[in-house]
Amino acid sequence: MSPARTTSSRTLRPRRRQRGMSFGVVLVVIVLVVFFVRVAIAMVPAYTGFWQVQSIMDGLPERPEIIAKGPRGIMQSISTQLGINNIDSVSRNDFKLERVSDGLNLALSYEVRKHLIANVDVVMAFDHAVLLEAP
Repeated sequence: MSPARTTSSRTLRPRRRQRGMSFGVVLVVIVLVVFFVRVAIAMVPAYTGFWQVQSIMDGLPERPEIIAKGPRGIMQSISTQLGINNIDSVSRNDFKLERVSDGLNLALSYEVRKHLIANVDVVMAFDHAVLLEAP
């Protein structure tokens, strides 16, 4: 057999187009991943701080000796716990105590603003309330 005949008897398949992401698509994906990681780095500390404050507030009803001290004693206890946990995003002025028929309503409302890039900021608003029953 001649070499020409063996190559012509083979079935030549047309080349398929190469599949996969182009360089531009890979670059866009990388930019998006970096952006969302940057957003997460800015937001996670604010949320962990709020969860700590929420835990402090939720623990107050289990401590009747602090509730018995009244609004001043409650706020002093909260300030002490904020200092121990090194929480700077919440101040004593963000808390509000109101007398209700069942006891005291302790409410917290504050915002945290974190800078991302250029003139883009992330604003996170946090609210939580706890009913402190009178002993």
